[in-house]
Amino acid sequence: MQEGFSPAAAGAGSTVPAVSERLVLARLALAAALSAPGVVGSDAGRLGTRTTLDGLARLPGVTAVVLPDGRYGVSLYLVARLVPLHPLAERVRALVARAAATAGLAAALGPVDIAFENVVENAGAPPV
Repeated sequence: MQEGFSPAAAGAGSTVPAVSERLVLARLALAAALSAPGVVGSDAGRLGTRTTLDGLARLPGVTAVVLPDGRYGVSLYLVARLVPLHPLAERVRALVARAAATAGLAAALGPVDIAFENVVENAGAPPV
C-alpha cells in the first residue's frame, strides 16, 4: 500500500499514522525530479544536511520548509547528465507541480528551487 497524505489519517483513532503535507511534498518532489530524463540522482551535500527526515530514513537532496503564507518551499539538489540545465530545471519544476496537483496538494506547493550540484558526462559513471 502506498502511503500518502490523507486528512482522514490524521483523525483520532486512526491506525494509519498521519503524514504531513511537508513530508508528502518532499517525497513527491524527489520522485518527480528523479524521473526526469537528464537527472541521474540527488545530492545531500558533504555533511548530509540537504535531506528531509522520513521516519528513520532520509530523503537525500530535498528539503521542504513552510513559508509565511502556509505553503511549502521545496529545494532540490540534483546530479544531472551533461544536458542544457535551464530547460531541465523547468521540466523538473513542471513534473513536481504535476505530482503535487495529482496528490491534491497544488495549493500547498510554493516555489521549487533547483540546484545542480554536479554534472556527469557519462550517465553510467558515479558523480565525482
